[in-house]
Amino acid sequence: MLADLGGVRLRQGDVDGAMATWRDFLDSADGIRSVKVQAALQDMRVRLRRYSGAPDAQELRERAARIAG
Repeated sequence: MLADLGGVRLRQGDVDGAMATWRDFLDSADGIRSVKVQAALQDMRVRLRRYSGAPDAQELRERAARIAG
C-alpha cells in the first residue's frame, strides 16, 4: 500500500511526499520476503532513477536494493 501511495504522489508531482512515503515503505518492508514486496521495491527503484542527482533518491534506491537483497 505505501509503495503504491508513493507512486501516486510521484505522478501528482509531489516528489518529496513520494520519497517520504517510500521511506516509510522501506521501514515496514525490511525483512519481509514476498513477491509483491519485491515487485514494489523494483518498481520504486526504476521510478527513482530519473532523480539520480538527488541524494534522497539515491539513498532510497540503495536501501531498496539492500532489502531486495
